[in-house]
Amino acid sequence: MRILVFLLALTLSTTAFAHAGHDHAPGDEASGVPSTTITLADTTIRNLDIQTAPATLAPLGKALEMNATVEYLPEHYANITPRANGSITQLTAKLGDPVKKGQELFAFSPVFIGSVPVTLTSPIDGYVVKQYAVIGQSITPETVVMEIADTGQVLAKGITYSSADFGQIKVGQKVRVLAGRNTPALPGIVQRLDVGSSKETRTFAVYALVDNPDHALFANTAVTLSLDAGEGQEALTVPVKAVLGELGNYFLFVREGNNFERRAVVLGQKTPERIEIIEGVLPDEQVVTVGNYQLQYAKSQAPAKAEGKHP
Repeated sequence: MRILVFLLALTLSTTAFAHAGHDHAPGDEASGVPSTTITLADTTIRNLDIQTAPATLAPLGKALEMNATVEYLPEHYANITPRANGSITQLTAKLGDPVKKGQELFAFSPVFIGSVPVTLTSPIDGYVVKQYAVIGQSITPETVVMEIADTGQVLAKGITYSSADFGQIKVGQKVRVLAGRNTPALPGIVQRLDVGSSKETRTFAVYALVDNPDHALFANTAVTLSLDAGEGQEALTVPVKAVLGELGNYFLFVREGNNFERRAVVLGQKTPERIEIIEGVLPDEQVVTVGNYQLQYAKSQAPAKAEGKHP
């Protein structure tokens, strides 16, 4: 009887010990994201267009980042207004149209008896970015009928709340503008500084001139303005687009052959293209940069026997 009681107690204590401290996967305590591995067939990997990049050790430049919005250059922008009272008789350009300097935009009939119709043309090359009038509408010399902007170059207006950060910024300094997670950073330079702090918001404004060759940036687009603030120390980094998650719960996928391990990571400094990994990845490990979002929902499968090894 004593032997049975002893064996029962031993079993219970062993079971309790086996489960203690293992409610979460390794690294889960810091991020709330379990570390798991899935296996995919080669055809699935191709269908998801999985792409990877190595985690690399390299100096990570210090970057000063700020929220910014796009504005058109005043010298490349025009409000189109009539020279007299009248009514619009013809619209030859519409919203979104590219126009050339001297191209006809609209015609209106002045109210003066005997006046001939007047045609207004574009004073610059650009696009019709605003259009306010319709045929038959009464207009005055104060009426803005259209707005034309040359969007080949734009201004990114960045806002900083720190006078110390503002002191690091100089006219002519190189910047990068990032409009989205999967879009390349656009180069630019600081064109001017608003040296007076706003009384209402206590902020400083930075205006960067940015080349916009694909005309992808329009007024009021929200972007991130990044300025180099000196050379940093060597750090282990991965491409920014490899990291998923939010609010401190960040993770990525590490690929080894047909296996994809989801790992929680601790992040450090960031530039528009790369981000420091303090914990969770080793140098030269391949992290997924394209297809990682879909991997969150993929289920493990056995690779087909006929399929070759991962190149």
